Amino acid sequence: MRISGSFLVAVLLAAAFALYLTGRDAGSSLDAVTSVAGDLRESGVDGRALENETALRMVTVMEDLLDVPDSISDHRDDLRVIAETAASWAAAAPPASRELHIAVSLRSAAGDLRAYALRPSQSLLMRARRRLDQAQGSLDGKVGSDGSPQPHLATDGLRDQLQNLEQAQREQQQQVDEALKR
Repeated sequence: MRISGSFLVAVLLAAAFALYLTGRDAGSSLDAVTSVAGDLRESGVDGRALENETALRMVTVMEDLLDVPDSISDHRDDLRVIAETAASWAAAAPPASRELHIAVSLRSAAGDLRAYALRPSQSLLMRARRRLDQAQGSLDGKVGSDGSPQPHLATDGLRDQLQNLEQAQREQQQQVDEALKR
């Protein structure tokens, strides 16, 4: 019995030490992800603080366009301005923040609608709707089941930053496509 008791204590100490090391490793990994997310910024964009009222108006405007998809091509310049404004908000937003998520969601929704103006597709409308829902949820301060605000993880911030850079590349391609279509 003494051997099994000593063995059990040794196993518990080893497990505690492994958990301690894993926790330290997770903490350093989280710091690394946060650092990388902060360094992924679009160049050439001046940052501005997110304006909630303007963001809400953008959501409303794009939802109205989704209700009448045939009118989207008439509003390409408006969508470009929305995307540029959201890009400036993303440039000023801290990593893994509500502001960054809102900005990237709005920018991506505007990009999807601009893409629809060039090549109509139901999937682009559905994707724009989903992104507008995400932006609206963040603007509304969507809460979890326990009533607390949903956390923004470092990996969420990294995903948002990468999505923002990807959208910047898509916008450059859209400008070329729009110029060729005119």
